[in-house]
Amino acid sequence: MIIEIPKVPPEGATYTAELPPEILELENDKFAHADGPVRCDFFIYPVSHELIVKGTVEAPVRLLCGRCGGFFSTIIQVSSFLRAYPISEGMEKLDISEDIREDVVIEIPSYPRCAWDGAGTCPFSGVNLDELTLNETPPPDNPWGALDRLGRMDDAT
Repeated sequence: MIIEIPKVPPEGATYTAELPPEILELENDKFAHADGPVRCDFFIYPVSHELIVKGTVEAPVRLLCGRCGGFFSTIIQVSSFLRAYPISEGMEKLDISEDIREDVVIEIPSYPRCAWDGAGTCPFSGVNLDELTLNETPPPDNPWGALDRLGRMDDAT
């Protein structure tokens, strides 16, 4: 997003923009994909030798669910975008695209989960979540088995 500095009034102004999804640079990511334009709502105002940009950013994305392994759609929201950019005399334009991208990418969860909380088949991926339950007993060739038995013996005394 390029801000034309001379057009920003001294009292500030509200700016709304839709940026192309490519701004997020997720084309080669295996776990997250941009799913539509990035929407920015900013209030921009000059203070001394700085340009203050504050507001919100919303980016629709598709994420790989860490539980069922299917992709699901969600919106990454940055509700506290705030930057102060130094400006100098004669400076005409300021590109804040990289900062927008950075704030959105930082908000992508490390372990995303789809909204399906029930048992049975996940409507997003088609995976039967009942089949994904883990065994609670360790396998017979567990190298820690001897220590586990010692712990149980202490409990019996």
